[in-house]
Amino acid sequence: MTLLKSAFILSAATLALTACTKAPMPDSPSPKTETSYLTRDPGPGKLTPERINASPSLAGSSLRRPAISPDGKMVTVLQGREDDARQQDLWAYDLETGEGRLLVSSTDILGAPEELSAEEKNRRERAREYGRGIVSYSWVGEQLLMFPLGGDLYLYDLSTRKSRQVTATKGFETDPKVTRDGKYVTYVRDNNLFINEIETGLERQLTDGATDLIRNATASFVVQEELDRSTGYWVSPDSSRIAYTQIDESPVAIENRIEFSADGIENVSQRYPFAGTDNATVKLGVVSREGGETVWADIGDDPDIYLTRVNWSLDGRSLYAGILSRDHKTHTFYKINPSTGKSSVFFTETSPTWLNIPAPNLRAQRDGSFLWQSERDGINRLYRVSSEGELSAVTPEGLLVTGVNCVSDDTVYVTGWRESATERHLFKVLLENGEATQISKGEGYHSARFNKSCTNYIGYYSSDNVPTQTRAFKADGTPLAWLNENTLDNSHPYSKFLSAHITPDYGQIKAANGQMMDYMLFKPLDLKAGEKRPTITLVYGGPGVQRVNKAWGRKDFARMLAHHGFVVFMMDNRGATGRGKAFEDVLYRAMGRSEVIDQSVGAEWLKSQDFVDPDKMGVYGWSYGGYMALHMLAQTDHYASGVSGAPVTDWALYDTAYTERYLGSPVEGDPNYTKDAYEKGSVFPYLDELTEPVLLIHGMADDNVVFRHSVKLMGEMQARGKQNLRVMTYPGEKHGFRNEANQTHRDRQILDFFLETLGTSEGRPD
Repeated sequence: MTLLKSAFILSAATLALTACTKAPMPDSPSPKTETSYLTRDPGPGKLTPERINASPSLAGSSLRRPAISPDGKMVTVLQGREDDARQQDLWAYDLETGEGRLLVSSTDILGAPEELSAEEKNRRERAREYGRGIVSYSWVGEQLLMFPLGGDLYLYDLSTRKSRQVTATKGFETDPKVTRDGKYVTYVRDNNLFINEIETGLERQLTDGATDLIRNATASFVVQEELDRSTGYWVSPDSSRIAYTQIDESPVAIENRIEFSADGIENVSQRYPFAGTDNATVKLGVVSREGGETVWADIGDDPDIYLTRVNWSLDGRSLYAGILSRDHKTHTFYKINPSTGKSSVFFTETSPTWLNIPAPNLRAQRDGSFLWQSERDGINRLYRVSSEGELSAVTPEGLLVTGVNCVSDDTVYVTGWRESATERHLFKVLLENGEATQISKGEGYHSARFNKSCTNYIGYYSSDNVPTQTRAFKADGTPLAWLNENTLDNSHPYSKFLSAHITPDYGQIKAANGQMMDYMLFKPLDLKAGEKRPTITLVYGGPGVQRVNKAWGRKDFARMLAHHGFVVFMMDNRGATGRGKAFEDVLYRAMGRSEVIDQSVGAEWLKSQDFVDPDKMGVYGWSYGGYMALHMLAQTDHYASGVSGAPVTDWALYDTAYTERYLGSPVEGDPNYTKDAYEKGSVFPYLDELTEPVLLIHGMADDNVVFRHSVKLMGEMQARGKQNLRVMTYPGEKHGFRNEANQTHRDRQILDFFLETLGTSEGRPD
């Protein structure tokens, strides 16, 4: 059967905006006996749902949040335990010898399991922080390390090798920061901002007026989730003043959610800004370290905006604030006098579609300029913003920047790629002429964390065949001590599975407009010539994510499916991140349509492979991928079954900042409204054609893609008399599952579902 044939004869421009039409279902063929290459028990040395979710992690030991000490002699890190990778302790490693020692055990101090406040749980969910114990820390001078634990703050003294408690309150201190001079620590408690003099322990409250709806120094839900701003305050370089936000959440609609857990039922009234509804309002103020009256800044006349980024000039005389318009097409930076609050426009960026806001790295320079990432030339590059607000490119054409690592007087170190979007490398760029030199070596993914002077860095590296390794380097790439060699020897958790290790095949498939889309293919080790195997496509499809890469992480699930007999396919359709804005813009006002066209191109390519059974193809995705799985099942005839995890089903039920960025406003009459963008982006117009078996999975405490999305889908399927939907819900789980037993159960459900629906015509395989 030729699928989407009417769409594929249209022009490329029309393809981007044309919905795919599902062909009529043929008469069911008579049953026949077939050979199944699938198995529920892959045997020893192969991955299973139980093992990929168990401890110790198959990736080996992990080091997080590395920092080179002020004296340059050691590296401090958070390290997961061998028997529980998520339970993190504070360690130090000698920079020359690589010898390590435990500084603070996360369980010894409290003597009991840590209890988190609701605010801290939500903050960690926004940050996708799944670790336990010590999850952050800061250096205080050369001898002290500060870390939060159990809702209070602690100091560890390297000279005495002892910890002492800094705060001991009933409240929960969040977002702690040590000032540059090392004399003070600031934090938020009960929606107010506090400062604490470390030497004396004297605490001072800097803000007031907080209620359940008026929150000081805290980022709103949608800003944390969608704009990558997790903090709500910024300390000046000399520690004399602090800029902070005050948000009013009273305009935000209330979503009454029932969170089902094993311990009972909780009715949660969450302020959730559905697309087209009101956001929280925001003010930006400046307060003295000594307290007193707040000076409120002029950030424009429009209250319906997003406050994206805030930074101080190095001399502390000016404050800069980024204001994004509600339609995401204009980003204005204001230069603010912190003494008076008066402001002027510093620079502005615009886009006819939407603006991607880069990571919080507006970096002040000694000459009064700033460094800023922008896609104004089509790809993400680094620019210098002069003191007059003029932009000039720093990084060269052809180098797509994905992160800024360190800046010195004449050099900037960035992460990005030149040859292939599937890799990441570290580059040294001269500020004077933009000359770029690649420092990192080896195919795969590289990242780095430098010391303040940019003389040394901690490098991370992984590839398809090398789990993440951590090593210290000089700035020119000269290797120093290993911090975590993570060798795949007999003691490594993955050693038992090395003989069955699968390295994926990579390639590219041409989209309708000629752009190339990267794919990744996992083949079973026992695949023989002439065999045609069932396949599972792991799909995401949405913006801001890249799935096809040559890193180690996030591939255990695909390998596990291949060990059970499936061919596993992944492709980054147009709209995926990391390839330039032009590659993403196809999604503008066309979500649920443009990606289906591209993934259908990938599906047709997959069917053409001589080792693929075109009648036994499945599709699985989570979050946006769950949304895409439903669309691919309903709009095409490519797949025999599918699994949809935590899917968006109706974009009107998702948040403002994400949804309106791509689809505009759902409110007719709004200047940002586009007819049918939401209607055709929803899964519901296509449900009559969703006839294949589908497994729906959702956490019952999800506060991101709220459970109502799946409830609405269940109701619609029932109203239409459909019997092909199976449902598995998980009490207590949010968008990202945290419970190991639930993770295992979920993955076993997915595997068994595909074994059943893609097995032989006689039913489940042996």
